Amino acid sequence: MVDNKVLSGIVLGFLIVVVAGAFLVFNPLKSDNSPDNGMVGSVNQTGNNTTNNTGILPSNSLITFIPLSSGFNIQSSSISPPNSGPPVTDPLDHIISLFDAYVNSIFPESGIPGSAIVIVKGDKVVYMNCLGVKNLASGEPVSPNTLFEIGSCSKAFTATNIAQLVSNGTLSWDDPISKYFPDISEFQMYDSEVTGKLTIRDCLSHRSGQPAYSQDTEWMMFNDSYSRMLYNLRYVKNDTPFNTTYAYNNIIYALAGYYASRATGITWSELIKEDLLNPLGMTSSTATVKDFFNSPDHATPYKLLSNGTLVPYHTASIDEVGPAGVLGCSISEMANWLKFQIADTGMYNGVQIVSKEDLDETRTGQIKYTDTIQYAMGWLVNDQLITHAGDTISSQTSVSVFLKEGIGIVSVTNAGPIGQDFNSAILAKLSLLLKGNEVTDPWIDYGYKDQHKPAPFPDPVPPLVGPQALDTYTGVYSNDFYGNITITVENNVLKCYYGYNTQSNDLKHWNDSVFLDPIFDMPLEFKDIHDGSAHQLETSVQNYTTTPPGTSVFNRTES
Repeated sequence: MVDNKVLSGIVLGFLIVVVAGAFLVFNPLKSDNSPDNGMVGSVNQTGNNTTNNTGILPSNSLITFIPLSSGFNIQSSSISPPNSGPPVTDPLDHIISLFDAYVNSIFPESGIPGSAIVIVKGDKVVYMNCLGVKNLASGEPVSPNTLFEIGSCSKAFTATNIAQLVSNGTLSWDDPISKYFPDISEFQMYDSEVTGKLTIRDCLSHRSGQPAYSQDTEWMMFNDSYSRMLYNLRYVKNDTPFNTTYAYNNIIYALAGYYASRATGITWSELIKEDLLNPLGMTSSTATVKDFFNSPDHATPYKLLSNGTLVPYHTASIDEVGPAGVLGCSISEMANWLKFQIADTGMYNGVQIVSKEDLDETRTGQIKYTDTIQYAMGWLVNDQLITHAGDTISSQTSVSVFLKEGIGIVSVTNAGPIGQDFNSAILAKLSLLLKGNEVTDPWIDYGYKDQHKPAPFPDPVPPLVGPQALDTYTGVYSNDFYGNITITVENNVLKCYYGYNTQSNDLKHWNDSVFLDPIFDMPLEFKDIHDGSAHQLETSVQNYTTTPPGTSVFNRTES
């Protein structure tokens, strides 16, 4: 995602797009298709406890500061050789020192439980900083080896993995998706002509013509399988002509990864680990939700609610769109990814793992994003920067490489949506420092502080009307596209179950027969009430079978 403040404030010769293509950025309350990180999606909470995030976060649990000029060698003598002269100071040391002070000054204000940051210059790590805790309940500090979900920053890994298969002749960038998905009972676009034309390149560059973020609610809220989402593509109307316009789409992007899986006969999670992560020395990184949570050193993801509390929160079905954003990585291993991208040779540790030509293709603009920025394959690019952001609702990541400087930065956080503000501010600060600007404070001057803290839902307009008996609303409501919403009552509280999601959300009464889902910041209105029951449920989940998308209505199927 990109906002105007990023573009106006960070450009300064680098045109940093801090929130570029943020993962899972969909809000069913929004009617536009702008990639805005005010996202709402389907999740399973990892716990029922809620924790107020005021005054409980340690400001810094671990800082590793590595200046470029330290030149430390375990075998070196503590006595300088004669006539060695004054020590040489690298200008980057000063930048890193200022950057470190800035990070540590704004982190306590961010409300984020934990974060980790790494900066690489060339093939050397020049900065690491681990802040806060990976779990609020345990208070365990973040370490360089703590895994964070990196969301849509996974996309560049998927594109690079496909580049490997192009290099060895298994695939071509312009292979039609229908080659390995030939059965129209499985895969068909709304425009049948596009079904045969859609290529790997189109999928990886978000130029399918599908509405931005369409179908994300299927897996975020309703826990749908990828096969069902793939089938439903036939009902989703294009809102732009094919291959003409950028529109971020996780479902289509994931399709390229699953194409590679079919071409090789290996599951995508195995393919990405065996072909790319392991050769990069990223052996602790995970490619499934199960492996992430089974890791003994992972950061618990949290979501900030509009009432100011942080709740453990996880999107259960990220696996279904794995190639678009399921990877879990630590900054110690993401440093390897930065070194690999900075080198731009296709080699790592002396081993050619992809051709330079095909690696460069992933970093070459494929479709216009703005007048000065293009979307490549998993990257937003111009001649000075490659960048992308990742957002799994409750974990947010930023990865950027300053091409001319040979400097890369990764920042990861375990809270959304506020992690985006922190990542944006520190990336902007690094950009400014590299340009010699030591004065501007992006946290304040660019308005990142509190930019994405969710606002409370507005109070109802009088007259205020109480709810009917809660049994009036219970039952199963169905929609042809999304499936079912099931409403139950437990302990005098309405519970809402979306689709196949086994985790319920407590609904709070707003006015009359309108209730709020505080997890998704979404109103649900019960309608057509007669004979003691509501017969219709209207939601702000977008209906992508119409142009423009409208609200989705669910009709009662049983009492």
